[in-house]
Amino acid sequence: MSGSSLITAVEQVIDLDRYPIDKLDSPRGRALVAFCRASLAFEGACQLPGFVRPEAVELLITEALEKHGVAYRTDDTHNVYFEPVPDEPSENDPAAALQHSSKSAIAWDLIGPSSPLRIAYECDDLTRFLGEALGMPEFHPYADPLGAASLMLFEKGDELGWHFDRSPFAVTLMLQPSTVGGDYEYHHHLRSADDENKSDVTSALQGDLPGRIKLYNAPGTLSMFRGQYSLHRVSPIEADEVRINAVLAYSAKPGDKLNQLTQELFYGRTA
Repeated sequence: MSGSSLITAVEQVIDLDRYPIDKLDSPRGRALVAFCRASLAFEGACQLPGFVRPEAVELLITEALEKHGVAYRTDDTHNVYFEPVPDEPSENDPAAALQHSSKSAIAWDLIGPSSPLRIAYECDDLTRFLGEALGMPEFHPYADPLGAASLMLFEKGDELGWHFDRSPFAVTLMLQPSTVGGDYEYHHHLRSADDENKSDVTSALQGDLPGRIKLYNAPGTLSMFRGQYSLHRVSPIEADEVRINAVLAYSAKPGDKLNQLTQELFYGRTA
């Protein structure tokens, strides 16, 4: 990757002056964690613009575009629950409404040894910070050789259809937003563990439910999102420029990894 040797330390990747994740016991460090927890509690998302420095963002965009040819492309339909569609759904059952998702993924084992993504993901301070911000007593990097951290590319016409996450949280890093389309949109806490709220989910899918939130998409923004109960999507890309982001995977269990079926589904191979 051109110029990657210029970045060797985490402070060259993450703006530690603005976001002191290496000093969480300091007053500013405690304030940062408190801000993240309050944002997540208030609207299910926390956005940290400028978390990754512009130089590191540019290197990651270059790496993603250079490796586009070895990315694994998926193009599928699914419902919002990622479950089988009922044979005889009831009227206005959101489980019967098919959504479209397509993207290309560059797996963790293809990320360069000096990549800013690898430097950040392997940083213990980042892991500790994210665990604190998300309120997780146990928080560990994924041990999966393919899915630990990935670069995602969305070309014109690509999107992530409306869905609920199976995981209680997601961590992403925006690198290159789309100039038209590619918006991260969601309805906060549209369902709960006790109530699927299918009527409002159906209204949201039909575009009739007010309160849709659109997240800020500037390059270098770190996002934490609780999508298990919040319906969300990435709207279709309408521009020729590729939308690029990184997905960072973590678990409450040490050594956690994908099973081979899921590896095959997401990355087209097993490891």
